Amino acid sequence: MPLVAGRDLDRLIAAFNPLEGRAIVVPVRRGKRGNPVLWAKRFIPQMAELAGDVGAKHLIGEHAELVCEVEMDSDGVLVDIDTPDALAGLRDKVKPTAA
Repeated sequence: MPLVAGRDLDRLIAAFNPLEGRAIVVPVRRGKRGNPVLWAKRFIPQMAELAGDVGAKHLIGEHAELVCEVEMDSDGVLVDIDTPDALAGLRDKVKPTAA
């Protein structure tokens, strides 16, 4: 998630409060859910049982009442890079142009 800014993380952290029912905080951009997702520690055992590249998206659905969506103001939360080739491709797209 190389395009997630510090301000994005600050907004997610500010929304996170398991005691008030916000135990899963999901960034959203124009109606689409992104990453990173903040999880209360109670979900760690379930997440540790996951295998492969499945992800924990199903847990969001299973615990919808604990989900807080935070609308973000950039598309950075929608960009998730998983391989060196994908990172290289992203670098090619965001190279600054010379003046």
